[in-house]
This record gives sequence, structure tokens and C-alpha cells, in this order.
Amino acid sequence: EIDGEMWDHIEEEKYGLGGVRTPELFYETFGIDVVNKRTEHHLCQFVETGNMHKKFMSFLRPDGMGIDYSQIDYRFKDPLKHGR
Repeated sequence: EIDGEMWDHIEEEKYGLGGVRTPELFYETFGIDVVNKRTEHHLCQFVETGNMHKKFMSFLRPDGMGIDYSQIDYRFKDPLKHGR
């Protein structure tokens, strides 16, 4: 693992690290396997085509401060490997 002292912390105080969703939920949602250090490929296609926006907008938090990931059961899988 990478020592936290090696990270760029310049804007950490300004933006914070967040506490609304756990890192584990983020990893699961976007196809990141931290144990085996692998990711699902072609995530950019999911984002750039607007598909992510369409799937996640209905889960916008009531305060308007982003998506409520606790309501999402979607798990990104490489569409070229697993089908669309």
C-alpha cells in the first residue's frame, strides 16, 4: 500500500474526504477490486454516454448534495466483457 504521507493533501482541508458513502460502497459501485487491485474496464463509456447520469439522477439526495449511494444497488461491469 502507499504511505499516506506520499499523497497530495493540498486541497484535502478545503474539500474534505467525505463521509456520506464508504470507500467500500464507492469501490463496489464502480467496479474496483481493491484486494486484487483490478478494475472493470470501460467505465468512461458509462459516464461519457450519459448512462451514469440517467441511472443515478433519481437517487439525488433531498439536500441536492450529490447522489445517495445507499439507495443504489447498481454495480458497474465492463459492458464489452459482460454485455450491456
